[in-house]
Amino acid sequence: MDAARLPIRRRAGSVLFALLFALPLAGCGGGGDSGSGAGAGAGGNPGGSATPTVYADSVAIGSWGAQSMSYQAAQSPAPASVTTTLASGLLKIGSNVLAAEHVDAAFPGMRVACVSGRGESTNVIGPINLGVTAQSAAVLLDAGWAASPDSAGAWAALATRGTELSGWENCGVKPEGPPSRSSRLLPQADGGYVEDVYDGNPGTTFNTLTQAIPPAQMAAMLSNAGFASGADPQRPLRLYWRVFVDGTGRQLLIQMGVPTSAAPASAAGFIALYTAS
Repeated sequence: MDAARLPIRRRAGSVLFALLFALPLAGCGGGGDSGSGAGAGAGGNPGGSATPTVYADSVAIGSWGAQSMSYQAAQSPAPASVTTTLASGLLKIGSNVLAAEHVDAAFPGMRVACVSGRGESTNVIGPINLGVTAQSAAVLLDAGWAASPDSAGAWAALATRGTELSGWENCGVKPEGPPSRSSRLLPQADGGYVEDVYDGNPGTTFNTLTQAIPPAQMAAMLSNAGFASGADPQRPLRLYWRVFVDGTGRQLLIQMGVPTSAAPASAAGFIALYTAS
């Protein structure tokens, strides 16, 4: 079943609408929740290390093949950046300035790198979070992380436990306030999932769009073939999911959308990190 035919429900929040767009893009500053943080790459950080950090098993839009990327923390007045030898959907060969980034102390050796771009969508749903100008370009993973040899089996175990996952697409940047997760995903015992996609920031104007993904569609996304989604006719994407693990048994999930051959040249793919809450 195509996501375009799946039920999507919107729940409206409230307050301070008139003030929202008078605020700066606060999501590019510090903050976050649940022990997580997202920060701007645009500002200097006198305390940042001058030595680049190598993330040897990183993943970028368009390929699941592990690639080495070098991350340089912001050094005033230079912004944070990531350097790669392979071009991908939103990264060029060489140094790329970051607009924002997301890290989580519970998942060492992982960092989401976001570059300037149109971040007004979350996976296949848009336009939402209007005004967001940061877009996930890659999930940086060090050599302690690797793709699970059995993503389908790992997902089945998560679904059986009903583990709640938090999405951090576009580094959680929102124009309404500090960085906050982009969605909440609830695996279902049948192998599908329900995802509450957040439009806005908790405590301000806030909408929830809920999409229900059936088991067959999730199984396709976990396979090498992926799932061709027509949820957005202007941006047809082939969707994939993979599970990644580290030596201690920690798990994180990555969803990737790659434009199909029918997509216009301007269509951009996406990469989204999901972690256990």
